[in-house]
Amino acid sequence: MSVNAPLLRVSDLSVEYTRGDTTVRAVDGVDLEVPKGATLGLVGESGCGKSTVAKAVVRLLRPTRGSIEFDGQDLATLSESQLRPHRPRLQMIFQDPQSSLDPRMTVREIVEEPLAIHRRGNRAQRSERVRDLMDRVGLPRRMERRYGFQLSGGQQQRVAIARALALSPDLVVADEPTSALDVSIQAQILTLLADLQRDLGLSYLFISHDLGAVRQLAHEVAVMYLGRVCESGPVRDVLDHPRHPYTAALLSAAPVPDPDTEAARERIVLRGDVPSPANPPSGCRFHTRCWLRAELRGPELCATTDPAAGERPGGGRVHCHFAAQLHDHVPGARSHAHAVQGGDT
Repeated sequence: MSVNAPLLRVSDLSVEYTRGDTTVRAVDGVDLEVPKGATLGLVGESGCGKSTVAKAVVRLLRPTRGSIEFDGQDLATLSESQLRPHRPRLQMIFQDPQSSLDPRMTVREIVEEPLAIHRRGNRAQRSERVRDLMDRVGLPRRMERRYGFQLSGGQQQRVAIARALALSPDLVVADEPTSALDVSIQAQILTLLADLQRDLGLSYLFISHDLGAVRQLAHEVAVMYLGRVCESGPVRDVLDHPRHPYTAALLSAAPVPDPDTEAARERIVLRGDVPSPANPPSGCRFHTRCWLRAELRGPELCATTDPAAGERPGGGRVHCHFAAQLHDHVPGARSHAHAVQGGDT
């Protein structure tokens, strides 16, 4: 996916949940790569498995199958004690900053906690590290004695970012880090994440449903549907020239900043609900809602055969039997994808 060597390579990742007599495969055979010093954006509808992938990567969940190769070490099979030396290099930022901060702890205590757990420095050194981190994420030092509930949402997320940086990680998994914030604050947090990546050489797995945020921050993108990656590649090529009908539908749903373009363009409306991961469709998982299949008068291949990964013209992979025919059928395909610069899906 990139000329840079991957820091993280996820192969054939699957995660199953058991609910009574029902087995739900929330993630099914996912392959991902996060290049060193770069960002992979992971996008898709709510419930597609993005957050499950995030939790499996940092081993908050144990995968059912597959490998999570981090800097040459497969984390998927390690015990908790074997994982401990790797955890400082692999940190996570959660979606809701308020619920991720202990209300009984001050800002200083929250940011210092990882340093104390991993026995980094003495108390004076840890205090100085906390102040340095607060400076780096744009928090006034006077806030170090405040509690999380006394801060705004943007300030809370800056505390969470400072905590994630405390142990100098190489990879940060950011699970919808801006979705709970006001739009103006979202832009500030995205700018902060980009600045931190530039200054510290961080790699990000950035999970979002906001295509504008992904376009701004990510270098590569992977699109998920019903537990699987359906398309991946360089972010601008995938978002400007989608090769999977689901990616095209996501782009069609994203609002366009120009009101005239927004009023004139045609949308791709997906019919029906997302199938249950407990009973996914046969063949291509998207075929029950696929507008391209409808345009092509419903070829049986889509319903019976799972599409293999094919090469995208701009780089990356796409899982669709009829990817080459997509742009002949997308409403406004040559204009609407280029117009999308922000907005939710």
